[in-house]
Amino acid sequence: MYSRDLQEVPASLIQGSKPVLGTFNGPVKSLDIRGLRAPFGGVPLPSFVTNFRIKSTLSFSFNTGDYFCSIIFYDGKAFGLAEIDLWNNSTGRKYVYKSLMGPRRRFIPHNLEQGFCASFNSRRYIRISWDHARDRFSVIFNIKGDSVRPSIQAALTGHLNDSRTAEITQCIPIISKRRCAASYFATPVMKGTLSITPSKKGETISENVENASSIFFINRAYHSYIQKSQLIYGTGMVDGKHVSFIIENSPEQIPDPEVCNRNLLIVDGQCTPLPPVKMTQPFGLDEKWIIQDYDNMVDLTWQPVAMHTRNFNLFINKIRMDILFGKFEGVLKTKDGADINIDGLAGVGREQMMRV
Repeated sequence: MYSRDLQEVPASLIQGSKPVLGTFNGPVKSLDIRGLRAPFGGVPLPSFVTNFRIKSTLSFSFNTGDYFCSIIFYDGKAFGLAEIDLWNNSTGRKYVYKSLMGPRRRFIPHNLEQGFCASFNSRRYIRISWDHARDRFSVIFNIKGDSVRPSIQAALTGHLNDSRTAEITQCIPIISKRRCAASYFATPVMKGTLSITPSKKGETISENVENASSIFFINRAYHSYIQKSQLIYGTGMVDGKHVSFIIENSPEQIPDPEVCNRNLLIVDGQCTPLPPVKMTQPFGLDEKWIIQDYDNMVDLTWQPVAMHTRNFNLFINKIRMDILFGKFEGVLKTKDGADINIDGLAGVGREQMMRV
């Protein structure tokens, strides 16, 4: 059976102008990959040029049982984009809200010990913050609706030192070992409130969120001028356990995906690194996906229920993102050989193309 060791967290992900590659059990102090020597084709470009090629994404999703919510921040250096998507788990009905943010020094922070990421738009206020010293992870958003979409508000908190919370840092090579991508994952169990106020006359739906599964991750990478990616992730309760996973379609740009990849399964705080996985859509992007590996640890199907496409163009920058909500069926295997039987677990798929 496939296995990948969880290593001790290094002091820094860049040492001697080279990346420290691996999967690490815990958070690094700073998710910073600046300082690589000649990361693009071995050409010694100035650091301000190579640093500008580093792009970041932050995502947080939680599952209350009735609703699945996904928050995405994208840091494009010259601009930022925040989006929040809310799906009804029973009907698949979706509500999508976005906010474009103007230039500022840094949208997504490097510091993993304490920090926050926020959109301060008066109609799209979203704030995600973390503080290891206070053992606190919090999410607050206040989204105003319109004639079609409801207004939604939430205030959620979780504990980073909870035994059900796993924290994993990864650093993998991109194209070659001169260039890298760094990721941080956490699975805090959330509690708080979620309120949905209809756009027309109607009663506000208020839900006390208790014991909600979640998955939080930050990715920072040296991107090529055109970058394509495809990933899925899900979170929720399975047989009384908190189950979260993230799977990336085995990208050709990773030199040795057997040794380094971003695929993870986390069950009640216990992390299982997963092997390279191939995702196929034989009937189209919005029809059933087949998700399998060669080591019999991943055998899933995923049926999209709702989909929306986000296109963004600014000068030479272009982002196209297809975001799908759906349900998983199948089996995942932990590193101990235990089968996790997935039956209708909610999750999100993202296929994106970026020219930056």
